[in-house]
Amino acid sequence: MRARRAVVGLAACFFVLACLPARAEKKMPAQPRVAALDWSAVELLLGLGIVPIAVTQPENYNRTVVEPALPEGVVDLGLVVEPNLEVLASLKPDLILANPIQVATQGSFLSRIAPTEAVSIANAGGDPYERAKAETMRIALRLGRVDEAKALEARTEAILTDAAASACPAERHPTYLVWIVDHRNIVVYGRTSLFQTVLDRLRIENAWTGASNASGFTAVGIEQLATGPADARMVHVGPIRSDAAKALAGSRLWQTLPAVREHHVDVVPPVWFYGGLPAIARFAELMTDLSKRDCPRG
Repeated sequence: MRARRAVVGLAACFFVLACLPARAEKKMPAQPRVAALDWSAVELLLGLGIVPIAVTQPENYNRTVVEPALPEGVVDLGLVVEPNLEVLASLKPDLILANPIQVATQGSFLSRIAPTEAVSIANAGGDPYERAKAETMRIALRLGRVDEAKALEARTEAILTDAAASACPAERHPTYLVWIVDHRNIVVYGRTSLFQTVLDRLRIENAWTGASNASGFTAVGIEQLATGPADARMVHVGPIRSDAAKALAGSRLWQTLPAVREHHVDVVPPVWFYGGLPAIARFAELMTDLSKRDCPRG
């Protein structure tokens, strides 16, 4: 019965929204009320100095994306895959930012609440740094935040430049950037990921030479990392889940990987790999810290 009531309630919400006329485009106010249904949009808004009025799963955003931090008091719209449109409508936003899938599946309803824009960085193809800059400026123009976008781009470029200048030449080993799924499978970030921008600036070779999707990663069997460069390092982006770590401890295959055997596996805090300029800057600082830590002294 409870599930049935939830379905009926959701259907009623959609019916009400479907009966509303589409909102006409209007000039953005000086302090726009923007709702963000996707974490990439949240990150972008905060980078421009705009705190969204509502987001999906705010607590998970602060654990997974981390920076820029989302302050308390932002309305929680529920799950990314099923945002609460009734609450969203009650907030009367000036603009809604969502990901392309949300716009494709719910755009007709969202546009009846407020003008809706799709934010697409990781899935747009091309150079990740350039497309992050382009998407940031596109949204900034929509919101009247061009100066803030230019400042964000300048800060990101300064961090990348500093990272390149301060990285340790002796630590430029081929490096796998990974996220462990379980004792048999691993996500590897390739040359189409935003992380590649940082590797290029640090002049670190990406040890993964295989394909990666438009979002910059691919899922493979762990055995595929056994045939890479003998001096390859491994950087795990985000904490290793406890169940995966326990399974790996007893995995003979894992123990035979050169990076594992030589104790060249590092774990860095999470970085939102679907993100834009703030994510690139955050990863650059984390990788620079690793490089400085391991640099021979003398």
